[in-house]
Amino acid sequence: MPPDNYTRREVLGGSAALVAASTVPASAASKVGPFDLTVPADNVTAYLKLRASIDTRDVFMWFTGRIDLVVPGEPVKPIIDVESLILRRTERLGPLAWTVTDWEAALYRPLGEDRYLEPGEKIRNPHTGVEVTPIHYREGPVRFRFTDREPRIVGSRDILPDTGKPFSYPWRIVNYDLWMTKSSYIRAPNWLSPEQFPEESSGKDIIVATHSSLRGALSEVANPAVPCVRSDFAYTATSGWLPWMKMGGIPGVVSWAESGRKLLSLDEAPPAQIAMLHRVHPDWFNRPEPWPDFTNMYLQYKANSKN
Repeated sequence: MPPDNYTRREVLGGSAALVAASTVPASAASKVGPFDLTVPADNVTAYLKLRASIDTRDVFMWFTGRIDLVVPGEPVKPIIDVESLILRRTERLGPLAWTVTDWEAALYRPLGEDRYLEPGEKIRNPHTGVEVTPIHYREGPVRFRFTDREPRIVGSRDILPDTGKPFSYPWRIVNYDLWMTKSSYIRAPNWLSPEQFPEESSGKDIIVATHSSLRGALSEVANPAVPCVRSDFAYTATSGWLPWMKMGGIPGVVSWAESGRKLLSLDEAPPAQIAMLHRVHPDWFNRPEPWPDFTNMYLQYKANSKN
């Protein structure tokens, strides 16, 4: 019987194990125990299996998408395509405690083209008509502390709202798959002040809304013998203008739309992307960690402006 024919309570509670067991081999079914997504411990465990892992290991998140300019009263205008790889490292600290660290390396593509922008290559801002120079950016390390409470950022500026609530991300079960969604609404001081960077700064605060979804097989998520589940990823966000766009005080937002999936090995990433990352972000390949101190596109733009 498919999950849609179970009552909601049966799927939420211990009977969810029956749903999971029905989709795994008989030899493994005995390993699938009760799994209740309304319980914070199971909710965070499910999310980390999809996002990263619940054991200590490295995985990679690959995703690609498009960035649009949204100015009130004007048609939405696409400006550039983007493609990223995240090294995502899980360190298990205890039965219900993990640190998950992200190091992201991003590359820009000209709209609709199957190539990456060369460093220093210009494009035309479709709203202002001005030529601008996108900067392939890096971000991280961003360290998230996960427990059965809401996650926190540790080791760098924590911009997440702190409500102290139990961990409880929204989820849906559809056709034997588990979908989990994370939404964040952030307001934090801008690294680039409008006084120092009138063209590049979007204002004294950075205001961001993000929505990301992860999808993986329910049978694997509910199976205690599986610490890391292959997952697909979708992401949308709105933010202030990016520094290189040089939109200054023009009203409006950047709209992001990206999708991708978790990779268990760097060998699964596109070879052309790996080659370009070696050229543009060689530090990303350093181990045990790519770089120790936090950076992002704003700090990199600020550093480049001094050169």
